[in-house]
Amino acid sequence: MAVYLKKGRYANGDKRIWLNHPISSAPIFHPRYIICSIANRSSENPDSNLVNTMQDIKPLLVFAAVLEHGSMNAAAAALGMTPSAVSQHINRLETLHGIKLLNRSTRSLSPTDAGRALGEYCRRLAATLADTRTVIDNLKTEPVGELRISLTSSVIGSRAFQTAFSRLQTEFPKIRPVLNFSDTLDDLQHNQTDIAIRGGDRALDDPNLVARHLVTWPYTVCAAPDYLDRHPPITHPSQLHAHRWLHFLPVRTTLQHGGESYFLDIADSIACTHLAAVRSLTESGFGLSLQVGGEVREKIAQGRLKTVLPEWTLPPVSLYLVTPYRVQSAKTEAAVRIFTESFAKEADA
Repeated sequence: MAVYLKKGRYANGDKRIWLNHPISSAPIFHPRYIICSIANRSSENPDSNLVNTMQDIKPLLVFAAVLEHGSMNAAAAALGMTPSAVSQHINRLETLHGIKLLNRSTRSLSPTDAGRALGEYCRRLAATLADTRTVIDNLKTEPVGELRISLTSSVIGSRAFQTAFSRLQTEFPKIRPVLNFSDTLDDLQHNQTDIAIRGGDRALDDPNLVARHLVTWPYTVCAAPDYLDRHPPITHPSQLHAHRWLHFLPVRTTLQHGGESYFLDIADSIACTHLAAVRSLTESGFGLSLQVGGEVREKIAQGRLKTVLPEWTLPPVSLYLVTPYRVQSAKTEAAVRIFTESFAKEADA
């Protein structure tokens, strides 16, 4: 069905575009034209309208922040503004273009259809400005500044991570790492971190993230030596059901040995919300747990953990270095290189 474009003007002389349905005369405002009209006004008289164009851009960025943070107060805190100033920018944007962008109530705030459509362009504008700042920062001769690193609580104990972290501090002393422990991708998806290390393939499914393979390590069943000393020897996976288990994710996996396979499904276990807690309790002799081989290699060598049924193999897990899909800063590029190299050497060891 055809859709026709018709130009019009506001009372203040600004151009606008209507989308007219051939059957209905009801106009539907095209939100993309808000940004286009800014460029048109600037090109008509670039010298006199430069300041106005800059003033037009700020409300768009404020609107993007409101959508990102979900409220006027949260956006104001993120932007270093007062809530009333944020509200004034939104009101100016709505008044200038004659559309309602937000549904407001005493308890909630949500975008209208026009607000959602415009919000996508505002987010792109904010991302472009952020990339511009990154490009300028990259012109500096030395990577500097705060580097937000997100990782699972279990990875920090691996020799590969500790080697990479030590190199980062030695080679780039002006980079200030900030470690955040998380087992989800929420911090990356909300642009709250620069790089993250995650296990599994979850990061491969998000088009807004870039995942680089670091290493593939096997899973292994582990227990503390004193725990094993207190119980009869474990010689077959079927005996694992009789033991206390600790887990972050439910234990459902397949063990293989020669031509034999055994599906292990542990229904009764102690759940922990942090991987590091699972490992700590396992070391303390509270029960069995699944551990990533590369992360507990040192613990096993020190005799603090033992592998249960070492002749049986379990499916491996891959670790990925994940970054947001955007222009990378010099500090992020330096960290990506160091972590990739360090984990590659660990895999070859």
